[in-house]
Amino acid sequence: MRGRESGSSTLAVIVVSAASIVVLLVGTVALRSVLAAHEAREAADLAALSAATQATRVLNDDEPCAAARQVATTNGAELTGCEIVRAGAEVAVRVEVTVALRLGGLGLPGTVSAVSYAGNPEGAGGG
Repeated sequence: MRGRESGSSTLAVIVVSAASIVVLLVGTVALRSVLAAHEAREAADLAALSAATQATRVLNDDEPCAAARQVATTNGAELTGCEIVRAGAEVAVRVEVTVALRLGGLGLPGTVSAVSYAGNPEGAGGG
């Protein structure tokens, strides 16, 4: 009986090991994607709050967006959009950030984006 079944255990171990590696890689990619999305949302929220705070102190839109850019950079993100909407004393801010998705060159999408708002969009003519 030994002749035909010789090596079948080795093959089974190889197949199970390969499947385990694939599952581990997929899980790692999924986890890293979720973490990057959280980082992007956090950076966008903080950048929007920073810009809104600055926008209530100055009348130009350059300083609030510069503040948002600084906060995004500090949090590992790149500011890709900044919009200030003013209506009297009301201010609304919309920022968009991008966070690099570090996957070790697996050939998957390289960034995750998030958008955040701060202020009073209804009072500033938004909706």
